[in-house]
Amino acid sequence: MIKEEIEIKEEYAQLGAQICSTVLPLARLKNRTVVAVCGESGSGKTVTATSLKMQLNKNGVSSYILHLDSYFKLPPKENHKNRLLGLECVGAKEVNLALLQKHVDLFKDGVHQITIPVVDYINSCFENLELQLNKVDVLIIEGVYSFLLDRVNFGIFMERNYLQTKEIRKQRKREVYDAYVEQILEIEHSIIAPLIKKADMVIDTNYTIR
Repeated sequence: MIKEEIEIKEEYAQLGAQICSTVLPLARLKNRTVVAVCGESGSGKTVTATSLKMQLNKNGVSSYILHLDSYFKLPPKENHKNRLLGLECVGAKEVNLALLQKHVDLFKDGVHQITIPVVDYINSCFENLELQLNKVDVLIIEGVYSFLLDRVNFGIFMERNYLQTKEIRKQRKREVYDAYVEQILEIEHSIIAPLIKKADMVIDTNYTIR
C-alpha cells in the first residue's frame, strides 16, 4: 500500500487545532462521529484531515481517515484512460459512493471491523485493508464528493478552486497534468463548488476559518 508523505507545517497544525476545538465536543457527545472534508483537487483536503487527526489524537480521541480516491471504480491510470474516451464519464459516477456509504453506515451502526480498499498510486491498483473500528471515535472522510454522503455529522469545505491550485497539482507525482485534465477539473468544479452550502465550516484560500 502506498501512502503519500504529508508535511504538516505550523500553519496546518494551528488550523487542525482550531478545527479540533469545534469537532471535539461533538465527538465526545456522540459515540461515533463522521467528519467530511470536501474540496477540489489540490485544495488541501488531505493535509487538513491529517492535521485534524493529529489534534484529535492529542486530545485522546481516536480517528481514522478514509480517502475517497480509494473508492474510485477504476485504479488511477485506467480511470484516466477512460476519461480520455470522453468527458461525459467525469463526475461522482466514477466513484463507488454506495460502498463508501456502506462503510460509513457500518461505522455509525457500531460494527467493529470492515474491509476497505486502499489505492496504490505507483502500481495503479487497489489493495484491501482490514480496518478495526472498535476503538475509532471519529471517521474522517476526505474527498471531492464527500459531501454527497449521508450521516455526516460535520462538514468542512476547502474553498480553493482548481485554478488556484494549479501549481500545487503540477508538483504532485501521483497526478497526470495536461490541458485535458484542466477540462476534467472544470467539470468537477461545477459539481463541487455548490456543495459549499452543505458546509458547517469553510476554510478559505489562506487556510483560515471563515
